[in-house]
Amino acid sequence: MINNSKRIFFPLIKFLGARKEKRIFTDTPILIGGGARSGTTLLLSILSAHPSIFAFRKELTLFKYGEEINGRFMPRRIDRLYTAMLRARMGKEVNRWCEKTPNNIRYVPRIDSFLQGNYRFIIIVRDGRDVILSRHPHDDDRYYHVDPGEWVYDVQEGMKYMDRENFLTSRYESLIGDFQNTMTEVCRHLGIQMTEEITDFYDHATVRRNPAYDSGLQKMHSNSIGKWKKPENKERVDELLSYPGALDLLKKFDYL
Repeated sequence: MINNSKRIFFPLIKFLGARKEKRIFTDTPILIGGGARSGTTLLLSILSAHPSIFAFRKELTLFKYGEEINGRFMPRRIDRLYTAMLRARMGKEVNRWCEKTPNNIRYVPRIDSFLQGNYRFIIIVRDGRDVILSRHPHDDDRYYHVDPGEWVYDVQEGMKYMDRENFLTSRYESLIGDFQNTMTEVCRHLGIQMTEEITDFYDHATVRRNPAYDSGLQKMHSNSIGKWKKPENKERVDELLSYPGALDLLKKFDYL
């Protein structure tokens, strides 16, 4: 809900934001999406280390709400994009922006319309058996954050776009276990160099805190991989394995 005081400043924010965007962001935007708790925030932090990329620290959720104007989708809260741009200090080499909201993957037609197809998208896929065991750091820790059906739906949505030239699908486990090769592929997809800043992202990342993090950005570790193997998680994992389509997706991405 937008209050009236904010609404008054919308035209000015849009005008100044669009002017700054046109002046600074001369290269294609980058969008990150996939299932919740699948590593989208980690990838955002890694890419934020690159000197040419300005990464939004918070999810903007631009494409969930909006309307079509003159044949083009316009986000209702476009002010979030421009406000963040206007408030941020950016390095001299910055020429493109990067935004992650996991459910971006659900709104690709709207993204196509808004950005006129001129963007790069990275889909992150993670073993659903681990995803459904994740508990969000800021939710009641008695509850799981992602339902089996949600994981299936989001992965299936991503599969619709795997063959498109401006989309790249990466596995969370590959990002953790084969960082150099995985990020080299990501950088190639984005048309940027695999720089020292990316390799040493922990020291250079500008996105260090995010609601998806429990205690801020951490150095690379594999503690979140394979939790599903613990006997106490069997009942929960069985929920996913019995969900329609889940087994096929786990096999598709070489988890089974």
